[in-house]
Amino acid sequence: MKDEKQQNESKIEIALEYGNSIIATLREPFLVLDKNLRVISANQAFYAVFGVAEKDIIGRLLPDLGDSQWNIPKLLALLKEIIPGKKVVKDYEVKHKFEQLGERVMCLNACQLRVPKQVATIIAAGAAAVVAAAAAAAEEEEEELILLAIEDITERKRLQVELKESEERYRRAFETSRDGLLLVHKTEGDILNSNVSVQESLGYSQEELLKKKLWEIGVVEDDKDFQETLSRLERDGVIHYEDVPVKTKKGLSINSEVFLVDKAKVVQCNIRDITERKKGEGELKKKIHDLEVFHKVAVGRELKMEELKKKMKELEKRLGEKA
Repeated sequence: MKDEKQQNESKIEIALEYGNSIIATLREPFLVLDKNLRVISANQAFYAVFGVAEKDIIGRLLPDLGDSQWNIPKLLALLKEIIPGKKVVKDYEVKHKFEQLGERVMCLNACQLRVPKQVATIIAAGAAAVVAAAAAAAEEEEEELILLAIEDITERKRLQVELKESEERYRRAFETSRDGLLLVHKTEGDILNSNVSVQESLGYSQEELLKKKLWEIGVVEDDKDFQETLSRLERDGVIHYEDVPVKTKKGLSINSEVFLVDKAKVVQCNIRDITERKKGEGELKKKIHDLEVFHKVAVGRELKMEELKKKMKELEKRLGEKA
């Protein structure tokens, strides 16, 4: 009987040492609390993150830790009200301003665990006290413990907010851009999204463009050309076409300057209508041509006038000599 009891105690000690080893290697701060929210165990990550010593933690009530910095209503509600009912809580977010760390967002994972009272006593006293703890507690009695894992997700939340704001800025810029914008599937060439400018310039609705391939509006010739363009785009990041005849719904061609930009999962296609610019360039070329013609005529006339004046002087000279 005694040998069996010693074997059980040895198994308990081994199991506790194994569990404590796992907890000790966790990167997240970790606490073991009793049902009164008294800290009976903490890992090194907790001490390091919150800058506290073991003597200031073990045996104290959670709300009293660090000059009551852990007296957090949402956290206490979680441990006193939610845990007893649900037994397990995952990814419960709590925002709190700590004196040394500032405002932090903590992600809490907790569960309630019922263990023999002798095990709870051993956890609190340390694995070395197995025999003494076992003698002090009856095997049939149980203790309620709360395992609390604390992950600091402040930086993650900040990045999420920044990402959301960035996406919102991009969305507004996309929708309000004066250039026509398309988002195109990176391998299939399907148009996935379009802005108002390109819809108005090409005469298609959003729904109609969603049924189109990029080559169906003339940006590239066909699927083969699109695949070759993708290879070039993955190498260079951006492709610029100075003058592309993009097709409208009515079958007309619009002189367009096109930029293809490589994104993570899509190709962004910027279409800028340069019809007026091309018209202006044509008019400018005509004016330059007319000026060149006029210049030639004017220069020719000037030369003829100079030649005429020279001949008149020669004639006057001859007349003077005869007289």
